[in-house]
Amino acid sequence: MSDRELVDHSAEGVHPAAKPFLFLGREGVKRNFIWLPLIGLLACSVLGVMYPQKHPLPYEENIPGSWAIYGFLAYSFIVFAAGPLFKLLARDESYYGEGGLPDPDYSTEHLHEGEH
Repeated sequence: MSDRELVDHSAEGVHPAAKPFLFLGREGVKRNFIWLPLIGLLACSVLGVMYPQKHPLPYEENIPGSWAIYGFLAYSFIVFAAGPLFKLLARDESYYGEGGLPDPDYSTEHLHEGEH
């Protein structure tokens, strides 16, 4: 089964607004996504060398394109911090207790309707 067929098959029961983004779940996209920020880093570095800032900070004079490197490091930090932050901030599904609109598949309220 190809990636395209997999995406088409998995589109059943998906919200219509999410369907254009199902290609993001393909293995090829996930595996090759790292090239996007790396190409952005290289492009910004080249542009920073070609068009230097008029008033650079003292450390930017020694390292051309340093702002692109700092931006990439900040981006990497945010991506790598996602796992620990999830473990720190995640709550159990029952953390907030019962409430909200009843889910017909998992709600027990329909069992008590005949008792009233």
